[in-house]
Amino acid sequence: MRKRLDRNTSLVSAQPPPLPAATSFLDRTFASTDEAKNDVLEEVLKTLRDKGCLSGETEEIRMRLCLDEALRNAVMHGNRFDASKVARVRLWNEPSGWTALVEDQGAGFREEDLPDPDAPENLLEEGGRGVHLIRTMMDEANYWNGGSALLMQRRRPG
Repeated sequence: MRKRLDRNTSLVSAQPPPLPAATSFLDRTFASTDEAKNDVLEEVLKTLRDKGCLSGETEEIRMRLCLDEALRNAVMHGNRFDASKVARVRLWNEPSGWTALVEDQGAGFREEDLPDPDAPENLLEEGGRGVHLIRTMMDEANYWNGGSALLMQRRRPG
C-alpha cells in the first residue's frame, strides 16, 4: 500500500479558477482518449512555439512533460477514459508569460489522498509523481473546482 501525502498545502480549491485578463489564443475540447490527448498536446506545443513562449529545446522538453502529464491526468484520472466525457485546454499569452488551464469532467481529488512522492515505500513505484512534477517544473500550478481544473503558469525568463 502506498503511503499517502496526508497533508494539505491548499493545492486544491473548491472555487472556480481565476482566468487571466488576456485573450485566450487556444481553446480545445477533446475526447477522453490517448489519441485525442496526443493530438492536442502536439497542437498546444506547436502553438506555444509559434507564439514564442518556449525559450529553447530544454524548455520545450520540460513543458511537453508537464502538459502531457496534465492532459493525461484529465483523461485518465479525471474522466477515467469515459467516451461520454471531454477534457478542455486553454492557453493565454501575457507579457509576463503564458498560462494553461486544463479541465476535465471528473469528480476532482483531495490533495491529502495523493501518494507521497518522497516516501521511501513509494520511490520505486512507476506512477504517482505527476502533480509533484508539474508543481516543480511550472512557476505556478494550482487545482480548482475541487481538483477538476489545473491552472498552470510559466513566466518568461529574464
